[in-house]
Amino acid sequence: MVREVYVSDADVELSKDLEGLRIDRHLASDLSSLLPGRRRKMIDRIEEHASTRQITIVPILIKYYDHDDQRVRSQVRSSLERITASEEGEQALIECMFSRNQMIAATAAAILEKRNYKSMNFLSVYKQTKNLVLQAWKGEVFSQDIEELIVDSIETYKEGRFDQGMTNLKMARDLLEDRLEWHSHLRTYMKDVLKLTPILSRSGVQVDSIQDSIRNLATAIPDRDYREARALLDLRRQETRLWKQLWSLEEFVSKRVTAKPSVDSSALQEPDKMILESFVAMGSRVQETIQAGNAPEALKMVSDFIRHDVSARYLASEGKRINEGDEAAWHTIWSVGLALLRLVAPVIPNVAEEFYQQYFRDREESASIHTVSWPKPMSSLEA
Repeated sequence: MVREVYVSDADVELSKDLEGLRIDRHLASDLSSLLPGRRRKMIDRIEEHASTRQITIVPILIKYYDHDDQRVRSQVRSSLERITASEEGEQALIECMFSRNQMIAATAAAILEKRNYKSMNFLSVYKQTKNLVLQAWKGEVFSQDIEELIVDSIETYKEGRFDQGMTNLKMARDLLEDRLEWHSHLRTYMKDVLKLTPILSRSGVQVDSIQDSIRNLATAIPDRDYREARALLDLRRQETRLWKQLWSLEEFVSKRVTAKPSVDSSALQEPDKMILESFVAMGSRVQETIQAGNAPEALKMVSDFIRHDVSARYLASEGKRINEGDEAAWHTIWSVGLALLRLVAPVIPNVAEEFYQQYFRDREESASIHTVSWPKPMSSLEA
């Protein structure tokens, strides 16, 4: 099996979809037929298959998007437009951007570009980065960490976060360019040293240790894991995971808390006090971790807090109070939602600002998350 940086679901699913492959084989001849019944039958097959298998019918239609026959081209474009109007159909179209079939990938990107997906530039950078990975494989240069970031970049892009996906992808490209350049210089140096050893030997220099060192270095190169890049890559991946959790939580808060709540602490119930106290304790540890220079670990602590303390405990037990408009519960979840953004703002300022402007700005006095005051229950975290 050929090794790939990213395997498109469209390629995988189409390869095992027998009906899709049959449609592919007969599509052009049937749609170009002079017999209306034959054309109609193929259109019905396409529509029926698309009702359950958009991921396989979309790449087939893309193959014939620019077909020479006007009847084929017109019907294919009409069907593709209709199928990709749904969320699932559009996701299938995005997946086709990463097909190993270059024509399908380029056509899908061109279609998405018209829908403001910034797809042409993303696909171009992806191809550049993919070629660098292939060079790394050929030269036995460690690239697993870069490959993980590429996949995360694609997933981020597919979620609609185009700018963040592009930023991560460019980082992967730049890191790999630097790594390949370093390896090239190192290998050149090793060759030059080895060329000099006969001359040094004739001059009476003991070259055995030099040759052994070069051999050991050559053996170690493929196994180097580049710890200096790991923290940066871990931060990007942790940011991607946390973005999803923050989005889900802030959506929950904004849809239920219709006005900024303000209640006296005496009105809070025991579960409210517990989650607020847990936040302050977690926030203190996160601030210490950030100051110690371990941003990925700090974000992981925030992620764990959202998953365990907020979702699994507080929302699971107090969600009914929030839905029913309980002021104390509203105050608690609002404070937690806002304070989470305030807490992570030093590490991921763009994400924190994005969510603040979308969910809190219209009900807070400050223009930015970076100037907003901590909610009163968390005021002890003010530096």
